[in-house]
Amino acid sequence: MATDNKYDRQLRLWGTNGQKALSESCIVLINATACGTETLKNLVLPGIGRFHIIDDAMMKPKPQSSNSGSGSSVDPFSNFFVFPGAEEEHEQSEYQCRSRAEVAKTHLSELNPDVRGSFTAVESLVTADYAGMFSKLVQDVGVGHLLVICADLPPSIVKNISSLCWNGVGGDGGALSPSSSPSPCPLVIVKSYGLIGSVRVQTPYHPIIESKPDNTVPDLRLAQISKSTSENGYFAELKQVAEEVDLDKLDSQQHGHVPYVIILLKAVEQWRKNVNVNDSTNKNRLPKTMAEKAAFKEVIKAMSKNWNHEMNFQEASENAYVAYATQDIPWEVQELLNGAEDSVKNKMDKISASSAATSAAVTSFDVLLLALKRFVDKHNLPPLNGSIPDMTSSTQSYIQLQGLYKNKAESDKEDMRLIINEITSELGTVNGTSDSGNGSGSGSGDLPTITDEDLSTFCKNIFNLRMTKTRSFEDEYNVVFANDEEKEEILGELAAVAYDPYEVKEHTPFLWYIALKAVDHFYEEHGHYPGNDSRQLALDSDAKSVQKYIHEICKQLNLEENDLVASTLLCPADGDLALAFAKEMTRYHNAEIHNTASVVGGVASQEAVKLITAQYVPMDGTYLFNGITSVAGVYKA
Repeated sequence: MATDNKYDRQLRLWGTNGQKALSESCIVLINATACGTETLKNLVLPGIGRFHIIDDAMMKPKPQSSNSGSGSSVDPFSNFFVFPGAEEEHEQSEYQCRSRAEVAKTHLSELNPDVRGSFTAVESLVTADYAGMFSKLVQDVGVGHLLVICADLPPSIVKNISSLCWNGVGGDGGALSPSSSPSPCPLVIVKSYGLIGSVRVQTPYHPIIESKPDNTVPDLRLAQISKSTSENGYFAELKQVAEEVDLDKLDSQQHGHVPYVIILLKAVEQWRKNVNVNDSTNKNRLPKTMAEKAAFKEVIKAMSKNWNHEMNFQEASENAYVAYATQDIPWEVQELLNGAEDSVKNKMDKISASSAATSAAVTSFDVLLLALKRFVDKHNLPPLNGSIPDMTSSTQSYIQLQGLYKNKAESDKEDMRLIINEITSELGTVNGTSDSGNGSGSGSGDLPTITDEDLSTFCKNIFNLRMTKTRSFEDEYNVVFANDEEKEEILGELAAVAYDPYEVKEHTPFLWYIALKAVDHFYEEHGHYPGNDSRQLALDSDAKSVQKYIHEICKQLNLEENDLVASTLLCPADGDLALAFAKEMTRYHNAEIHNTASVVGGVASQEAVKLITAQYVPMDGTYLFNGITSVAGVYKA
C-alpha cells in the first residue's frame, strides 16, 4: 500500500512504540571515526531524536605521513563522513581549523532533517569531563533516553566511560542531588582494527517487553476452558458459544467455516465420550499419552464432512495440541516473577535509607512485573493477550470469536490495573509520596506512571518478557568474575567454542577476539598500538610483545592446553602459524578500513535500536567480525 510516511517500512518492524522511543532518544558518539560515523549514520536514517558527537581531533586536508605517530592521527579519506570536500563553503584555512566532530555532525545532519545534531570539540578524550557532558544531555532529553557509543577508543578511556555508564549518569550537570537520581546508561563499544571489527553491548539492567521471538504459540487457553465445568468457570463465554454450535445441523458451507477453536472444544467433549470418561475424578481429563493424542486427531477427522475440502478441520488437526497443552510461563519470565517482590522492596529500602540520589529508582517494569506476579498468584494464570491467529472461518464467526477474546483480555487488564493501583499506593505510603502514581520513576521520590498503552503492550507480551544483564566492560577486559559460578559458566562456554573451530582453523573468529584484546593490552603498556614504527626490527619487537599478551590472555581464560589455541595463537616457533596472529595485528597498526567499519557499524546500530526501543533481545557478549574471510561470532567472556 502506498504511503507518504518515510518511516513506513521500519514501522512494520518495531511499530509506533518503537518509533516513538527512537524519536525521543539521544545518541552520544565519542570519537568520530569511520566505525563511529557508520554506526551513527544507521541511527540517523531511521529517525533518532538527536545526536551529539564528542571528539578531540582536528581536520587535516591532507594525510600527514609520520613514522612516530600514535596510530590515531586523522586520515579523512578513510571516513566517508569526514573528508576535505567543504572548500565550496569554507576557505581551506578555515576548514583546517574545524574539528572532526563539527565536520561529522554537519554531514550526518544532512541525512535526515528530522534529527538534530550537535557536537563538543574537547582538547583530549583522555581528560574530557564525560560526567558533566552526559548529565547536561540527560537534562535536555530526560532519564532513560541516552545511549552512548564508544568508537575505536583505547581501553583506558573505554573503562572510564563504561564505569560511568554502568554506575549511572546524573541529571544535574554532574552534581547529583536527591531530585535527580543517576540512571544506568546503555553503552555500545565498537572497534574497527584493520580487517578485524568488534561490537560490545554493556547494560546492567535492560528489561524487554517486546522480545518478538521468531515462533509463538497462540494464547487460546482451550485446555483451561475444557477443564472448567461450571457456568462460572474460566472463560465461560467462549465455552457457551461452542456449546451453542450444532455441527450436525450446519450445511456444507457453514460446516466448512466453523473456526478451529470451536471445533477443538467440541472435539474434546467427543473424545471424552469415546473413552468413556464419566467418573468425577476424570471427567475433566485431556489427552496425555501419544495414543490418546492420536485418537483425539482421529476424532477431529471424523467430525469433518469432507476432510479434503474442509480447511478448518485440517487446521484443527494441525493445532490439536492447543486443546490439551497448557502454555506454561517460560522459565525466563518465571525467574523474573520470583524476584519481583524482593526487587521492589530492595529498591524502596535503598531510597528510604538514602538522602542522596540513588540509581535504585523503581521503574514501570518493576511495578508491572510485581502486578503480574500478584495476578498469577490470584488466578493461577497470566492475563490473556486477546489476539487470535488467522484461521478459516466465516467473517461473522471470526469477529464474534475475536470479540470474546478481546473482552476477556480487557477484563484481565482491568484486574491488572487494580493491582497496579494497590502497588503504587503501597509504594507511595512507604516512600512518603502521594498514591497518585504520578512521576517518571526517575527521581528518588517519584513513582512511575503506567499508561493504558503501556499496560496493554505488557499484557500482550507476558510470555515474551526478558531481562538482559551483561557483564561490565571492565570485568571482561580484566577477566574478573562476580563469583565461581559465573567463572565456571563463562570459561566453560569459551572452551566449548574453542573445541568447535572453523574448517580452516585460523579463520575462527574467537582467535581474533583474543588477538584484538592483546593489542589493547599492548596499548595500555606502550601508549600506542603495535606497528607504530615501520622499521622491521621495531615491527618484529611489537609482534613479540603482542604474542606475550596473547599468551597471558589465553592463560587467564584457561585455554593454554586447548588444541585449537595451542596450534594457532600459541603455535610453537617452528610451526606454520608461529606469531601469525601477532604479526597480522601489528601489520594493521589500528588502520581504519571503511569496508570493515561499515559492517561493524551495521551490527552496532542494530544492537543500539534494540536497546533504544526495548524490542528484540540484544546480544550478550562481544561480536567479532573477521573481515579476512567475512565470518563472525559472538563470545561472552
